[in-house]
Amino acid sequence: MDHVNGSPASEEEFTKKNLRRFRRLHQDRVQIREFHRPEEAQNGADWEWWFYSGRRGFGMRVQAKRMKRGGSYQLKYTVRGRLQSDLLVEDAQASGCLPAYVFYNHRNWTPHTPGHAVFDCPHGSGEQAHLGCTIVSAHTVRAAILDPTLGPRYARQQSMPWHTILCDEPDRKEAAPEDTHAVVNFMHRTGLAHLAWAETSVALRAERSERDTAKGDKRPYVSGDHDDARAITEPAAWVDSPVSPSGIPRRLALRSANDQPLPDLPERVVAMIAGHDVQPPDPRLMMSVAIDLAT
Repeated sequence: MDHVNGSPASEEEFTKKNLRRFRRLHQDRVQIREFHRPEEAQNGADWEWWFYSGRRGFGMRVQAKRMKRGGSYQLKYTVRGRLQSDLLVEDAQASGCLPAYVFYNHRNWTPHTPGHAVFDCPHGSGEQAHLGCTIVSAHTVRAAILDPTLGPRYARQQSMPWHTILCDEPDRKEAAPEDTHAVVNFMHRTGLAHLAWAETSVALRAERSERDTAKGDKRPYVSGDHDDARAITEPAAWVDSPVSPSGIPRRLALRSANDQPLPDLPERVVAMIAGHDVQPPDPRLMMSVAIDLAT
């Protein structure tokens, strides 16, 4: 409706509204620190998301993108000549977090998943409204940027409703931090596989184009007209990776999880949870959010 009226809300407006609503509804388990950042510094992550139990947990650096009226996103945003997605990945690595994108979507999207139109969860069938906020690895976004045959639609199709990273089996009395970590880590590894797939596809197409140019072949490339076509669509990086083209099944993620304990929280996050006044780790951060999974 905002698009139709000519005044769509910004990503920052959606982010503040959603995260503040989390705090109002779950004050016993959600801590939020808002930071004042200079306008020109808005070129990296929008917020940090920490999921913890006791003094152990994991974090994500999150960049939000609002869906345009036609169903796309501004993924190729650059800052001083560098892609925002690359800055996000670098900042996440430096802060010990996993990089992710959250998409704010409107109803002009119904994903094509096997057997049903929207993502189901252990509690029941999914609803269209669940697609309002979806999450995906930043590496999947990088793949969509790198390979023009993929584009924003690919990143959107690979995203999943953000509540599914915390959605436990109905008979569980409390969330398991290790399970949440397994799902997010699986999403991260899936993104790396997407990126490897895109890199391989782009390299093979470039190699094919060079060979055709050298031979004087001016025919446009048509998938399947050469032995390389199968390699372009099914490179080893894709076949051997834990990728699910229709999203990330939670049970598959849990089966692939390792038994490593959750890492210790950074001291700055511990201080924030304790209620101390903390400074943002870098000027790009708008909020730091911590969710207690043991409450």
